[in-house]
Amino acid sequence: MPPPRTPATADAVSDALMPAIGALRRLLRRAAGHMFERDTLSVSQREVLAAVSKRPGSPVADVAQELGLAPNSVSTIVTQLVGAGHMVRETDPLDRRVGRLTLTPRAQEKATLVRERRRSVLHDALDRLSPQQVADLATGIDALEALAEALRVLEREHEREEVKP
Repeated sequence: MPPPRTPATADAVSDALMPAIGALRRLLRRAAGHMFERDTLSVSQREVLAAVSKRPGSPVADVAQELGLAPNSVSTIVTQLVGAGHMVRETDPLDRRVGRLTLTPRAQEKATLVRERRRSVLHDALDRLSPQQVADLATGIDALEALAEALRVLEREHEREEVKP
């Protein structure tokens, strides 16, 4: 019988969460590879490419909101990525003010291959865990999504406070 768990505290969770997430991201990147060139693209550029790869046809505003970046910053990044041949920006035929974003076929192919490689590496790692550990991770994903939403709310509240005179 496992020892009883001590109740989680906000301090304990916050102290353990960031290093754990960072370690998972680094290990997964090392095991499966980077989605896009690390040396030639900035972190923000890679994030924009990854977001558009997951949701082709997204407008700049949606990508900006998903990444928590200013729309004008994402627009600048998109212009750079279009110039580098990684992305295409097309005007929405129903609303000419909206630019729809897609990856070039070569960039989308690379993103798909890396995503499949990452999924395969994750499956291999998950197969090494017990069924209970996999179930715990599934429950943890729900909690992480709730935490992300709480952080979005705090971010919006903070932005409103900064605007007040």
